[in-house]
Amino acid sequence: MILNQIKIEKSQILDGIEIKSATFIDKIFPFHFHENWSLAFIEYGSENISFANESFLLSKNAVLLIPPNSIHKHWGNKNSLWRYKAVYLNDDVIKNVTNTLNIDYSLLLNFPYFITYVDNTSEINEFYIFEILKKLFLEIAHDNAYSNYLRPIHANFDEIICYLSQHYKESITLDSLEKKFKINKFTLQKNFKKKIGLSPSEYLIAARIENAKQLFDSSSNITDIAIDSGFYDQSHFTHSFVKYVGVTPGIYKKSVKILQD
Repeated sequence: MILNQIKIEKSQILDGIEIKSATFIDKIFPFHFHENWSLAFIEYGSENISFANESFLLSKNAVLLIPPNSIHKHWGNKNSLWRYKAVYLNDDVIKNVTNTLNIDYSLLLNFPYFITYVDNTSEINEFYIFEILKKLFLEIAHDNAYSNYLRPIHANFDEIICYLSQHYKESITLDSLEKKFKINKFTLQKNFKKKIGLSPSEYLIAARIENAKQLFDSSSNITDIAIDSGFYDQSHFTHSFVKYVGVTPGIYKKSVKILQD
């Protein structure tokens, strides 16, 4: 078996969702976030996952749903293989389910994660995804203990986060952030890291990686993808991509293309 591999499928279900199948051993993914809802199924082995205030172990048949921009890190156990499948969903899919269940969508965005276990990870199809989402949200609705896990609100940094997300292609430094937001750069660096879980530069790289992943199913070459994502050095792009995604940009692009042919 080839280890540390990813396969990407652009499925026709639910308006063309992305399905990632991944197998890793001795891999640590640093704190990062996703722009879409991430629904992950642990198919083999186990993985550790950490959010701002809690870390825990997920084993086979665990299902984890992570809202957009919820910062987390995950890693496997030493010398132990783990395999998972991740489905990336847009807001419309989640809103469809919440409307059916009469649950406030905006409330769900405050949670850092949702977890449940299933008897088996069935074939990924539209019906199965909707049933899993209903199970996750109904468990939240009936368990007051989940109120302890509400995601912290970082209103003081919303403007900076928005700026980084919209200007990720530009060269942004602590000096430029200090000038724009009238905040001492050392205070900004310390408090941003403490409140958000990433430093401004780490958040910027994570945002660039998320945007780069959207370009791999195009005809653009890797150099152009790096530049279009705000990386001015391809070696830095490759190093960052392996760190956050687990494989090189070349392998990732090849996986997407193979499954689309």
